[in-house]
Order: sequence, then C-alpha cells, then structure tokens
Amino acid sequence: MVPFRATARVQLHAGFTFDDARAQVDYYAALGVSHLYLSPITRAVDGSTHGYDVIDPTVVSPALGGEPALLRLAAQARAHGMGLIVDIVPNHVAAHLSNPYWADVLLRGQDSRYAAWFDIDWQAPGRHGKLWLPVLDRPLATALAEGQLQVERDAAGDAWLALAGSRYPLATQALPDAGPEPSTQAMSALLAAQAYRLAWWRSGDARVNYRRFFTVTALAALQMERTEVFDAVHALPLRLAAEGVIDGVRVDHVDGLRDPAAYLRRLRGALDVAGAGRQLPAGTLGLWVEKILGPDERLPADWPCDGSTGYDFMDEAGAVLHDIGGGRVLDQHWRQLTADPRSVEQVERQARAEVLDNGLRAEFDALVALAARVAEEEGGAAADFGSALLATAIARLLAYFPVYRSYLTDSAAGPADEAVWAQAATAARAGADPAVAGVITHVLGWMLQAPSAGAPSGLLRLRQQVQLLSAPLNAKAVEDCSFYRYAAQLSRNEVGTHPARRGLLPKDFHARAAERGRAHPRALLATATHDHKRGEDARMRLAVLSHWPMWWRTITRRLDRLALPLGGSSLHPGDRQMLWQTLVAAWPAHGRQVPDDLLPRLLGWQRKALREGGLRSSWRDPDAAYEAAAGEVLRSVCESSAGQALRQVLHAAVVRVAPAGARLSLAQTALRLTVPGVADLYQGTEGWDLSLVDPDNRRPVDYAARRRLLDDARPWPQLLIDWHDGAVKARLLHALLQVRRRWPVLFAHGDYRPLRTTAPDRVLALCREHGQQRVVLVVAIDTTAGPAPRATAALPARFWGAARVEIPVARYRNVLTGLPVDIQNAFTPLRALSADSPVTVLIHP
Repeated sequence: MVPFRATARVQLHAGFTFDDARAQVDYYAALGVSHLYLSPITRAVDGSTHGYDVIDPTVVSPALGGEPALLRLAAQARAHGMGLIVDIVPNHVAAHLSNPYWADVLLRGQDSRYAAWFDIDWQAPGRHGKLWLPVLDRPLATALAEGQLQVERDAAGDAWLALAGSRYPLATQALPDAGPEPSTQAMSALLAAQAYRLAWWRSGDARVNYRRFFTVTALAALQMERTEVFDAVHALPLRLAAEGVIDGVRVDHVDGLRDPAAYLRRLRGALDVAGAGRQLPAGTLGLWVEKILGPDERLPADWPCDGSTGYDFMDEAGAVLHDIGGGRVLDQHWRQLTADPRSVEQVERQARAEVLDNGLRAEFDALVALAARVAEEEGGAAADFGSALLATAIARLLAYFPVYRSYLTDSAAGPADEAVWAQAATAARAGADPAVAGVITHVLGWMLQAPSAGAPSGLLRLRQQVQLLSAPLNAKAVEDCSFYRYAAQLSRNEVGTHPARRGLLPKDFHARAAERGRAHPRALLATATHDHKRGEDARMRLAVLSHWPMWWRTITRRLDRLALPLGGSSLHPGDRQMLWQTLVAAWPAHGRQVPDDLLPRLLGWQRKALREGGLRSSWRDPDAAYEAAAGEVLRSVCESSAGQALRQVLHAAVVRVAPAGARLSLAQTALRLTVPGVADLYQGTEGWDLSLVDPDNRRPVDYAARRRLLDDARPWPQLLIDWHDGAVKARLLHALLQVRRRWPVLFAHGDYRPLRTTAPDRVLALCREHGQQRVVLVVAIDTTAGPAPRATAALPARFWGAARVEIPVARYRNVLTGLPVDIQNAFTPLRALSADSPVTVLIHP
C-alpha cells in the first residue's frame, strides 16, 4: 500500500465520473499526491451533484460508471504509485422513493425488515402509529378535495399513489373496489390504511417522527449501532479495502451516530481484518472522521482513528494569519454600523432558540417528552417538574452548550464530558429563574451521574437523544445561521472556526501542531473543502482586513455612501457589510473586466446568505421583495453605469488588499504542507481559490489550466511578481509535494520544533527533523501594503527590518529557488535569508 503523504479531494457526479477522474491521475501523480480522496461513490438520488443523498449503500453508483469504472480508476492510480480513499456516509440515507429500504418501510411499516434501520418513533403522540411524511404542498384534506392524489397502476399491475410526479407504494390489501378514480371518501380510507401519513410540508419540522440529518427531511438517519445496519452499509467499502481497491475511508458527520466511539472501534476492527488479507499490519488502512471541534476541544482519546478531516487545522492555520487586535476593531466597527451591541455568542444563543422552536421542533418535543417520563419514573422532586419547566431548562442548557456534543454512554462521564456539561450548566443557570436553575442542576445530574441499579430506565436514551440533538442544533444555529447574521470578519465565519476566536498566537499554533503530531500524525490537513463557506484564498484576502482595520472602516463607509444612489439604503447594514466583504474576497484583482460568471455566482451566494440568516428572508418563507431589492443593488454594483464610481473604489481596494492576501495564502499553503499530518488538497485549488459557499465551491475544474500551471518554468522571484495567474501558489504546492515524496519519513515521523525569531508578531518558523534529514519553513504572518504602483506578492526588504531567526547550522538548499544556503550563525537575518519572498523552505541534506 502507498503510504499516506498527501490527498486530493475529487468531487464525483454524473458530469465528472470515475473515468473522468482516471483521466487526471497522471496530473495528480506529477503534482505529488499519494491518494485521490473520492466523494461518496455509492448509488445516490438521480441527478445528485454531491452523492450524500445515498439510496443504496451496497452498490457503486451507476451514474459514476459503476464498479467496473471504479476498478479502472484504482488500477490507473496504482500504475502511477497512488491509492484511493473514499468518503462513506454511515449516518443517513435519502428518504426517497427510489431507496428500496425506505420504500419497503413505507409499504410495510413496522413489519418491514428494514423498519429498525431507521430511528422512527412509531408511538409519537398524534401520529397514530404511522410514519409522518411532510411532502404535500398543502394540507392533506385540501389535496384530497382538489383531487391532487391519484391511484395509478404500472405495467406489472402494481398500484401506486401518484402525487406531483412522485409515486408512493400502496398496500394491496387496502385498495378500494372503486374504479381508477376513487371518491374522496374512498381515497381517505385508502390513505388511512397505509403505514405512512402524507402531510403538509409546513408541518414537518414540528411533527416529523423520524430522525433526520440536521433539519433535512429528505435525509433519514440510520441506526448504525445495529449490527445488521452496520454490516449492510459497510459491506461494500470493506470489500473494496480487502481487495486493494481503496486504502482508507473518511466517515461523514461522525457526530450523527449514537455512539461514535463504539462505531469507530467496530469499523477499525473491520478495516484491520480487511487489511490482514493484504498482509497489512493493524491500523495501516486509513480512517478519518469529519468532526467539528470547538476552540479548545480535542478528539476523544478512545477513538481509534487517524484523526479528523482537517477543519481544526483549517481554523488554526487561518487564525495564526489574523491580527487579534485588529479583529477587535472590526468587531467594534460591525456593532457601530449595525447598531447591534450583541456579541457573536449572544447572536448564536438567539439562533439556537429559534432553531429549537422551528427547524428541530419535533426532535426537541420528543426529547422533552422523554425527560418528563424519566422524571416521572424517578419520582421525588423530579415528579413535579412538568414538561414546561423541563423544556425551559433543557433549552437553556442547549443554548449554552460550548461544543457540538458530548459522548456520554452508560458508563460514568469522562473529564472532557464533565467539563463541557459543567460549563453549559453554569452559564445556563446564570440569570435563570430559581426554579429553572434547580431543574438545570437536576438535568446535569442525569447527564453525568454514574449508572446505578435504581436509575430510571430511560436515562441512557435521554443522554443519547440530548447528544443527537445538540450536534444538529449547533450546526444549524451557528454555521448555517449565525455565520450569516454576525459578520464582523467573514474570514472567521468558517466551518470548524468560531468567530469569537479572532486569531491565534504563533506559540499556540506550534503547540497545536506538535500535539497533533503526537496524537494523530496521519490527520488530514485541509484549508479548503466541499463544505467551506468561502475559498481558502478568499479567506486570506479577508484576513488582511484584520491587519488593516482602520483602512477597511474607511473603505466600507465610502462604499456605503456610493451605494445610496443604487438603492443601498434598502439593505440592512449587516447585509451591506457582508456584501462588501464578499465582493472584496471574490473580485478579480487583475484587469478591470468583470468575468461573465461573477454576478450569477454572487447572486447565488446572496440568496443563500439571506435565507440562511433567516432575519430578512428564509428558506421557509422567502421575502421576494427584499431579495429582489438586494439583487438589484448587487446588479447595479456590478453592471450599471451608476455603479461605476463604486466599482472604482472597490477595484482600488482589491488591488491593494489582494497582493497582501496572496502572501498570507502562500504562508497558509506552506504550513499545510510542512506541519505534522497528511496534506489535503481540494480539487482546483492549486491556483487561487476565490470560491463562495456551495454549490459555488463545487464548480467544474479546468484541468487544462491546472496542467499549464504545473508546467510553468518561470523562476520563483518572477512568479512572485506575476502573482495574479496563480502559478506562484501552484509552484509552492508542487515543490513541497515533491519534497514530501522524496523524504516521506521526515514528514511522517519527523520531530516538530518551533524556531525562535526576534519578530514573533511578524514571522513564524518551524523545523521538521528525522535523523540527518531536516526541513525548515519560515513564513511571514503579518503583511504590508507593498510598493506602489505595482503591488506584488513579494515583500519589500523593509518588511524584515533587523529581524532574525534561529536555524540549526548546516548547509541547505532553498526549495523554491534551488540555491544553496549556508547557515553558519544560528541567528540568521531574515532579510538575507528570505529576500523578498514571504515563504522560505530549506531542506537538508
């Protein structure tokens, strides 16, 4: 098996199949990647562009070419000294009629052999033992009265319930004797005999009785803790691993599982069995988890995996390139402009309350009902709590919960879980009504008390349900809502990042990197993913604003003033501030011609931002008038003659900020390729990545252009000058991947050591060492406006000043210039070492 050095994430769909990926294997091999990291490969809903809406986890997707095409891709990868990793989806499948498992449950209800695959509450009050399907565009009675539902028969003579292009299975014993168009009464009787209940979509969030992925009614959660479900879902990837087709798996949304630790133990054991047939030692096949970690959270020590998929590194690498003090100024600026004095934490708490009241209403009500049963069974003081008091207490606890979830089981809580629950309870009790505070304390005991013979029978289930609710609540309220409400620094509104942490000191970055090297040396290191809110280089452009906060304040005031004739006053100040940041992040820095596709991309982002924020529009109830006004402002900014003055200011701002952002991007790229872990590349980000939120970040990759970047022969200093075309980033990436290829042991097992500098606020330096092999990295983490009128990605000599860095004495080669470098004095002047490059990489011997 090829050792893991670097992965390249590839998004598969009908427009980019296994054979399309196979055509690019030689390119990725030349780049220096060891493994292609494939998005889900199993059969998904027809037309799926991402593959997470799985309808059959046992079959390789025919839309991608099926298993024969996958085998061709694997063979091509092996021929180029590479391997494959696949993304698996154990937490949910599509609640779609083409899903045979789900369809069987619809047909047979609790008698289906697959009923236990799904987390369905058949006894939910008011559901009459049926599976609630909120799929109608109007109440059921109205749909019946208006003849929206029909009975149809297919060529085989089977009867189906037809609705707006969809067909639902019908239990044959319930079919009426009437003709092809039964009466409303007969149709009502027919529906009453089914295992499911069709309902108005607006009732879904409050009445759905199956656990979903987040609030997505079209995705049904699986009970992966059941052996038959685990075996069915994992049979395919485990067989592919045993046959040498794949070398590892990435587990999607591990927090959506009831007991992640138990799941990972089972999966790690199964992968080891698969690997044994290939004579691979236990632990060789890769196992990574998609996990959102809080600022001070770590992966549980008892998870037998290789680490996370890299959101934590993405946060840390971005944070160390921000200015913490400047971030505080931007926060103040935001509050002044929006006239909203709240902190981001306060915004998040309001969003959590709203999500519990709306999107996760059914899950919350079920949790409260379970807590009431536990209280009644326990008796004593708990018997008097009542549902209303319990609901208030639990909602406050969840509003203050500091991480996605805890990992409580039927054992005593560990120190990490105790700490987060104690933190949440302390915050929730502060300012609460005394009765509510008392119930919070009691609920805390339920969560943390050691198991005992007299404990209520539903206590374990209560713990599990709280945890299965807190994770989607955090995801929806924080990333999918608050990040579009509070936008002081959009570069810190990112998956895996918390805006309250404005930056990270170099010493703390070093500590995290060293810790990762000890705990998870094969963890993935990502700076872009298919889920990012904005591209890795767009974030670095915006990171510059934390270094120049007063300049940005002046720019935004000018933009606000120039937007008035364009209708800018019709937009909320917060929406305008998000728009200005997004335009600066995505606007072309070279030339004055705006690409034809930019406005449609920006309009797509704006619509999603307004609806995700849920303040002035929403997915549930779009405000067409406000969205239209916002779109008109954006169109005027980009295209109208009246917007010319604003465009000039915008272009001038981008011309100034983009080179500084490019320098930070180069630093970010270099860190990803040198610190402990497996570097992960997202498709197409070899050049500048100024993408916006999905689906914009999943646009087709221009591989011909990427190949031209790889073939560029210009020297490094020239690339810094000609930085606009992205070749400078591609060269850095390629050069470091080649170093990783040539010295794999150095990067897999080398020690990590921070190097001392006399300018820790401007420079970050590190060393990786294994035996006689050593690599040194020096990056500029501060920025400068650069020389006028032609700003470049090069740093002026004055940036370094008299700063020095402590490097072990030896003879090195500069990886980027190819020149020899003799370090004869441990403290080396940075001006002489790095010249005008924001990144310096030295290799020895």
